[in-house]
Amino acid sequence: MAILLLCTAFSLIIATLTAPLMIWVLMLGGCAVIVRIAGLSTMHSLPTSRTVNLLAILAVFALSWFGLSAGLLDSMINLLVVASGLKIMLVQKTRDFHLLICTCLFLIGCGFISSLSVFAWLGYTAILALLLIATAIYHGAGVSIKKNVKFVTVLIVQAAPIALLLFLLLPQLPPLWQMPTSKSTETGLSDTVTPGDIASLASSSALAFSATFDSPNDVPIAESRYWRAITLEHFDGKTWSISDKRKQAEQQLALMGKPTPLSVLAENDLPQVTNYELIVEPTQQTWLFALEPSSPNNRENSIYVRSLFDYTLRANSPISSKKAFYMRYFPNANITNGIGKFEAQLNLEVSMNGNTRARMWGQTLANQYSNAQDVVEAVMREFGNGGFRYTLSPNAMPTDPVDRFLFEERAGFCAHYAGAMVYVLRAAGVPARMVTGYQGGSALNENVLQIRQYDSHAWVEALINNVWVRFDPTSMAAPSRLTFGLERALEELGESRQTTILSDFSNSAFFAALQSWFQQLDYSWSKWVLGFDNAAQTNMFEELLGALTPQKMRFVFLTALGLVGIILALYFLPKRQRKTLSPSHSILLKAIKHVEAETGVQRGNKTLSTYLAEVLPLLSADAANALQQLSAQFELDSYAQQAETQQTQTNMKHQLKVLKQARKKKS
Repeated sequence: MAILLLCTAFSLIIATLTAPLMIWVLMLGGCAVIVRIAGLSTMHSLPTSRTVNLLAILAVFALSWFGLSAGLLDSMINLLVVASGLKIMLVQKTRDFHLLICTCLFLIGCGFISSLSVFAWLGYTAILALLLIATAIYHGAGVSIKKNVKFVTVLIVQAAPIALLLFLLLPQLPPLWQMPTSKSTETGLSDTVTPGDIASLASSSALAFSATFDSPNDVPIAESRYWRAITLEHFDGKTWSISDKRKQAEQQLALMGKPTPLSVLAENDLPQVTNYELIVEPTQQTWLFALEPSSPNNRENSIYVRSLFDYTLRANSPISSKKAFYMRYFPNANITNGIGKFEAQLNLEVSMNGNTRARMWGQTLANQYSNAQDVVEAVMREFGNGGFRYTLSPNAMPTDPVDRFLFEERAGFCAHYAGAMVYVLRAAGVPARMVTGYQGGSALNENVLQIRQYDSHAWVEALINNVWVRFDPTSMAAPSRLTFGLERALEELGESRQTTILSDFSNSAFFAALQSWFQQLDYSWSKWVLGFDNAAQTNMFEELLGALTPQKMRFVFLTALGLVGIILALYFLPKRQRKTLSPSHSILLKAIKHVEAETGVQRGNKTLSTYLAEVLPLLSADAANALQQLSAQFELDSYAQQAETQQTQTNMKHQLKVLKQARKKKS
């Protein structure tokens, strides 16, 4: 039974590690479990050591060949699973069993690297309990499964308060290694955008981040929920990207010690400032998403966040797990030109690689209008009145994408609109750039917004009177995109984000309520458990102890050790065992108590026979007979080694009842 439970736990673990595991490793692990389970019966024999060793050699060669592309961490996880799968077929000694238990614990830890949600925690806790039950059964020969399950349950309940204390009081350390990077289709936005890239994110409903405001009044209206992430200022005719000139300028200004516009803004005493908290999903990237413009509150952030001159934010290390970041939003502040003429000239560069018609249109607009505002409004009017259509599935535009979109297809996603508008404005002599991030967000409750991958968006900033002004050309073709979100906009246009056989069920009220409950649970877990980092721990200590000093911290940790010691002492120190009475003895004592009250004769230290001789003459015939039968049955159960039965207890209870009724009749 223990081996069967071990195989079950191992199967569940590798089922949760499908992302880092190679297909052939998953197949090897599954086949190993099947072979081991089949070997539990006498009809099948286990493979020999020579066969398993040959498989091990072949597996090492395969891992060496494929591991170069998988990365170091994933290669180690694959190696661990292969070793466990091969070993599970040869479990014979106690040492083999213990080795596999320890290996499974390591694999559970590997699972937590990539998934820290509340559902992952519940699942891995259940697998851990399964491993403990398997160990208890393996070492508890002759003990029933029910008792082993109860034993493990008690252990887990006893460990819970100690785990809680350690979680709250032990220092929250940063990651010990660098997580591998991931593709943009898995983690969200990329630092390069080709028209159609952002549209691919619309099929994903994965959570990008959550924003928590102090009060419902602080939540911005839907049209203002622009979460700025990246400014793209270089265009090669097909793809938008972060300009190398921008990167060099940022480095030089940082070396000179020049303050960024956001840092200056944060120091000013502005009348309207909104504080909010972001809980960001792992992206393996350093850029952050924030309402524009927002500055980081690094006094509370566990990872230092720096602001750039283009009003974007960068963390000092990649976001490899869920992290909480604290921001200050300035709703009435402008995004000014941070580097003077450099930004204006950088965002006037026009790629000459194709798109001739779009450049000619821009030059025509420049000759037709005398100021930048009029040019921008003319382009926006064209998107609104020129028969453009908003769609998730535009036709491919491999060559001259701006010309194809503006003059032929006239159908595209937000990146098509934003990229085309920036290109035309530059051709018209108006400095412009593309900004990517997210727009919108659904309300989890009255002061929490959840922003998902399908909320990814691209918009335009044009430099007018030395201020970067936001324009969203998508709103001209699909106005409801900003007010009600992507799904509502697509519904009005006769499209849907994704259609499956479960779509009707997912739209039901029951499913919506269940989904809302799970989202609230996941948010609470992210905020109070995963968000409990070094900054949150420090804030907790300061609220409890005031200003922190080395003496206070020493007191905290000594107190924690003392509490853990007290808990362990309560669990494991020998306890005085209270002698339990048999059912027959308990019934007899109740009878004697009634007799003492009836006759006034106390038993004290008298033997049962001596006490009966004194009180029987004082009782009625029925009471005396009942007391004698109770005494006789007790002596049989206690001294004649007669096993008590349910019928015996029933008879004694009946005699006790007779004794009480006889007393009442006499009175």
